[in-house]
Amino acid sequence: MEESFLESFGRLSLQQPRPPAPPAPPPPRGSIPRRHSFRKHLYLLRGLPGSGKTTLARQLQHDFPRALIFSTDDFFFREDGAYEFNPDFLEEAHEWNQKRARKAMRNGISPIIIDNTNLHAWEMKPYAVMKKHSWSPKRKDTPNEGTV
Repeated sequence: MEESFLESFGRLSLQQPRPPAPPAPPPPRGSIPRRHSFRKHLYLLRGLPGSGKTTLARQLQHDFPRALIFSTDDFFFREDGAYEFNPDFLEEAHEWNQKRARKAMRNGISPIIIDNTNLHAWEMKPYAVMKKHSWSPKRKDTPNEGTV
């Protein structure tokens, strides 16, 4: 299980960063300069309620300070900070969250973290379809997902 756990988190590390490698030597004279590609990232967190998605989202945001977290649950927080879920508004809440994520993508924000249960592919699809905005979707499973 430890190996699959590590694989599911890819290059994410909670260890201290290593010192940077020395810079590469300049290209030979007369060569065509290489263009650096900047890939934008969309992290689709998935897992059962209470499995650690929000904790992982906050850790990713800590590691990548420019990251924004979008959660459909945010729709159900009142102005006083109390959470009041109403299943009658769930579809509207998902559309609201997708709209916020799409706007952030169009504004060039990266990475974007979607903190929803995403238990089924159809729940993640609207965000993955946003890939047409030069995004590189990355799926993140929570550590407890494999134990269900």
